[in-house]
Amino acid sequence: MQQSVVSMILFLYIFISVALLFFNIIYMLSSGTKSKVMKYTIRREMDEQRSIMENVPAMVDQRYRRRLYRKIKNEYGLLICVEALEKNYGRLEEDNITEYMIACRNVIFDAAAVYRKKEAMERALFAYFISLLPEKAVPEYYRMGELLLAYLDHSTVYCRENVLQALYTLGNENALIRALQMLQENRWYHEPKLLSDGMLHYRGDKNDLARRLWNQKWGDQMKTVLIRFMTRLEEDMSDLVLPELETGRNELCFAAIRYFATHINREAEPVLLKILREDGDTAVAAAQTLGNYPDESVKEALHSRQWDVRRNSAESLMKMKFSKEEIARLCSDEDRYAREMFIYVLESRGKTGCWEQ
Repeated sequence: MQQSVVSMILFLYIFISVALLFFNIIYMLSSGTKSKVMKYTIRREMDEQRSIMENVPAMVDQRYRRRLYRKIKNEYGLLICVEALEKNYGRLEEDNITEYMIACRNVIFDAAAVYRKKEAMERALFAYFISLLPEKAVPEYYRMGELLLAYLDHSTVYCRENVLQALYTLGNENALIRALQMLQENRWYHEPKLLSDGMLHYRGDKNDLARRLWNQKWGDQMKTVLIRFMTRLEEDMSDLVLPELETGRNELCFAAIRYFATHINREAEPVLLKILREDGDTAVAAAQTLGNYPDESVKEALHSRQWDVRRNSAESLMKMKFSKEEIARLCSDEDRYAREMFIYVLESRGKTGCWEQ
């Protein structure tokens, strides 16, 4: 009896193993077939797009528009269209793609309305499609920005990111500001680096965008994003950032300190020195930034209790010009930790043109 039970269990085990093996084989074969079919469909779509784009507007007639609408209102058809369009960007003149996208704008606007009612993943795909617009076609799609705001309702992080990318592409300042306000109002977390880096792709006037955004009511997280964005711009916006240097709120203060490492402003120097003397977490960043503000007060920071502050202060001193006698005094400082840090950084740098011999 016991032997028959063991045999039955063994038989079931072998049967299940064989069944799983067959399932995996069938799955791999069907996946490979689907992959081949999709690649073929994309290649065919690429060929059709090229043929039409090279003969716009003659080829974009009412019949083609109806066919295009039927295709892209379905997410699978849109995916094929997007994949083909991305590949054609490297094979066709941008002017051809621009002319095509302008000729098809009414169809694409109609499809945008359809996707408002679809799931977040499908909305994300359509927003990504809009982000592919060539720059010269953007004016014809400017009002698309207002339609895309509806895509943010009941959305995912992926959907929100694609909507933002589309708004950067469109250069629609009002729609972008409203989208960011919606993130804050609904407490939707969005990676700050994605936001600050994404704003650099905005196709409108970035300086004007930064100032308009700053004039809105934001929490510390969004203010930090904006300061990081402004740090990467050429225009000096120190008048906006300087008050944030004294807030004492870590992330905001860190962002402001880094801003003044790039945008030198003498009015910021005494505030940076004050932060340096406070020996808090922000003192480490201030010690590094002050290397761009030649001031002997940085020497005092070599006596900080924090290793990172001493290290960054020594690095900042390397950017300043000192006589041989002054270097000797720093190398013989009574404070052992200050002396050792300065000598360590000095020796690790070797000889540089910064030091007068």
